[in-house]
Formats: sequence, structure tokens, C-alpha cells
Amino acid sequence: MAPTIHYWGIKGRAQFAILVAAYAGQELVWNKEPDWPGLKPATPFGQLPFLEDGDVKIAQSAAIGRYLGRKFGLQGETDADFAHSEQLIEEAQDIFAAIGKANYGADKAEAFNELFATEVPKHFALLEKLLQGGDRFTTTTTTGEIAVFNVINILLDLEPAVLSNFAGLQSFYNRISSNAGVAAYLAASPAAYFKRA
Repeated sequence: MAPTIHYWGIKGRAQFAILVAAYAGQELVWNKEPDWPGLKPATPFGQLPFLEDGDVKIAQSAAIGRYLGRKFGLQGETDADFAHSEQLIEEAQDIFAAIGKANYGADKAEAFNELFATEVPKHFALLEKLLQGGDRFTTTTTTGEIAVFNVINILLDLEPAVLSNFAGLQSFYNRISSNAGVAAYLAASPAAYFKRA
């Protein structure tokens, strides 16, 4: 039986895990209408996303993404790849947190303007320095690369030109999005949760 992820049918915290499964070409059941708050007592921390895979029942979006990455063989072939992948997951989490902070800011429009004027270019410049061979962070595609792809995808909904000054990240994004599973997900992807206004 395929793992099941419980999370509303929006682009949000569950998308990282969903993209990991999509890239790996593995089945993942997405319960887009979870019984909430009925499901809450079954979750470890009373929150979604929540993954059930047989006896494994876990929460926390990054933990779910890492678990599926391990299950589907996307941890990298070397210790260095694994280390870089883990680093990228943490960086992606920082960017996601910045998006959330802007989204819930007192002046949402101004907070997003500031995010795209300063925070995002800073993160993207640092990420570009880590690219190896033009469009790769690691020697094989890893969970960490999917995590970075995920936040870029969310940012593109908010600012379509976000990659215009970052040719390396654009090439990286194009490479991941050309994967058959990812392309299929993007073609049918749910509505964006985050909005600038």
C-alpha cells in the first residue's frame, strides 16, 4: 500500500514531500480533504501535514520529505551528497519561513516587496555559488535539491520573474521540472496558498 499524506489541496507545507514522490516516480496518496480536527488526535504534534506509511506515522514537513527521500533512494550516493542535501533542506526551510513571515505580516504587500527586494536575492546568490556543473547541487538528484525546487516553485507563484537574475538556478529549476513525475504534478498542481495581497 502506498504512503498517504494528509494535507489540504493547496500548495503549502506538503508540497515538498509530494514532489519527492513525484520525482522518484513513486505513488503517494494525497488526502486533500482530511478530517480536521477529527484526525488531530492521531497526529504526533496536532498538525498537518501528516504521513501514514504502514506502521510509520510522522508529522513535520521536512521530516516527511526526508523520510520519503530515504525510502525512494534520493539521499545521494556519497556522504558528501547526503551532507549537501541536508544543508539544502535547511536552507529551503529558511526560505519557506521567510515566505510565511511575509504572508502573515501586518502589511502583507510591503512585506512581500521587501522579501523579493532583499531576502530572496540574498538566498539565491548564495545558492548559485553552490551549484556544481551548471545545474546541480549534488552529483545525483537528492531530497535537498527537491526542497530547493519546491520553494522556488512557490516563489514563482508570487513573483514570476524571481529567477530572472539567476541563470544557474533557472537551469536547475528547468532540469527538475523536466522530470516526468514533476512535470505531471506541475501540470495539475493545486492553487497557490500564499498571495501577495
